[in-house]
Amino acid sequence: MHNGTGNGDPEPEAWTRIRRQARIQRITKRHPFLSVGLPFLVAVVGGSFVLLLTQETKYEIRDKRIQNLSMDEALPPRRKFDIQEEYFRMKSKGDWNGSWEPRRVPRAPEDEPVFDRYDK
Repeated sequence: MHNGTGNGDPEPEAWTRIRRQARIQRITKRHPFLSVGLPFLVAVVGGSFVLLLTQETKYEIRDKRIQNLSMDEALPPRRKFDIQEEYFRMKSKGDWNGSWEPRRVPRAPEDEPVFDRYDK
């Protein structure tokens, strides 16, 4: 850009911009943390705050939804348990035909090591 005088010198604004860029380049060459480390740290810390806010919003929305439900809507309806009713219900379904009796499960012989067979 020319200032109109015809001598080919850039305008004073351009010189200040060039000087500022040169100064920034000199500083970042001497201190690479400013050009690499600082932006990285800003991204990590800023990202953690953004994630914190989004998670907080997510849990607030969930809590509002849960608070709006009444106890009757939140829990499924339960029927009252009666042992005699269960007995008749099982007998009518055929799950229990009346000839059931408790039996012992066959066990390993006493001299056989129980826990050593899994160590091999």
